[in-house]
Amino acid sequence: MNAGIPALDAGHFVLCPAGERPPRPRGMGTAEGVGDRLRTAAFAEWQAITAFRWAAAHFDDVPHQLRADWLAQVPDEERHYQLITAAMERLGVTAAGRPVSDRLWRTLSACATGRDFCLQIALEEERGRQGALRLVEFLADADPETAAVFRQIAADEVAHVELAEKYFGWRPEVK
Repeated sequence: MNAGIPALDAGHFVLCPAGERPPRPRGMGTAEGVGDRLRTAAFAEWQAITAFRWAAAHFDDVPHQLRADWLAQVPDEERHYQLITAAMERLGVTAAGRPVSDRLWRTLSACATGRDFCLQIALEEERGRQGALRLVEFLADADPETAAVFRQIAADEVAHVELAEKYFGWRPEVK
């Protein structure tokens, strides 16, 4: 990592060893596979909380209002984290059940400028939004309560993604 970038506190999660990928998620048709996706999503929210706070304090090459807007995203990310971990608890999924990757944090903390960070986090948030929508579709009938959590998260992420367009005229294209 770059100098001055704090190590990520993994909380209750278990990180896969540096340079290794986490285990592939198990099939969506299994409770374990859904648990794998919930764990990954919760850890992504955990990393986003850290990243938004870090970027707001770290980058002075962007307007003050953008840094304030990043900090304004933190309560949403914290709420998303709480919603997902509540679903995990309800379903008996533990944070430490399988290793997760800190790739998101490593990618974001490697950004050299505030603009780079803004565009990268918008891309990551859009990827997460699209993944949430796929999870909603899959869980709609089997687990409407968890589907509702991810439906709300997907709706909230739109505003996070829009910061890149507002400040830099850029929208991520994710397939």
